[in-house]
Parts: sequence; structure tokens; C-alpha cells
Amino acid sequence: MGFSDKIYKADIDFATSGDQEIIAAPSAGRIVIDFILVFPEGATTLQLLDGSTDYGGQYALDAKQPFVLENTTRDYEGLISCTNEAAFQINSTAAVQVSGFVKYRILDTF
Repeated sequence: MGFSDKIYKADIDFATSGDQEIIAAPSAGRIVIDFILVFPEGATTLQLLDGSTDYGGQYALDAKQPFVLENTTRDYEGLISCTNEAAFQINSTAAVQVSGFVKYRILDTF
């Protein structure tokens, strides 16, 4: 990415429906996501969450349909910028295996 901030990686690995915490809330600052890859084994609808608040619309995915978002514009605020001290979660409507990973940074508060 070329940013001076430390870049972290979090795995996506769950097989139950409902909210799944992918990145725990930082004690200070906010999560900024630069890359996300999600691969569901079965059909499901995913909702990205900033804490418990929906972030954008839902993504209806078929079985084995990968989903990728990448910060190709190199926006310092990333693709997804969570609110201060909020976790990043993914909600799945189906109990199917969902795998992947996220690359993110922790930025100072707004």
C-alpha cells in the first residue's frame, strides 16, 4: 500500500450464521480496511458491520463465489473505515463455511 502505518492481517474463518467478529475493537483509534477476501463454501448473504452498524449493502454470494475488495486507489482512509473503538464484523445469513482474510491498519481517532 505504501502507507507508513503498520499493516495487520486477520483471518476470516467461521461456519455459523449471525455476527462474526473478524477484528476486535481497538482500545484507541479505528480500524481501516485496505483489502478483504471472502470465500463461502455455500450460498449466503453477507453484511459487513462497523461494530453493530451495517456498512454498505448486503452481498448475496453463491457457493464458492469469491468476494474481493481492494484499496486500489490507495485512499489513506481505506475501503472501510470503522468508527472509533469499534470492531469489524461480518454477518452471514447461512451456517456455511466462510474463509478468507483482511488486511487492515489502526489509525488515530477522528
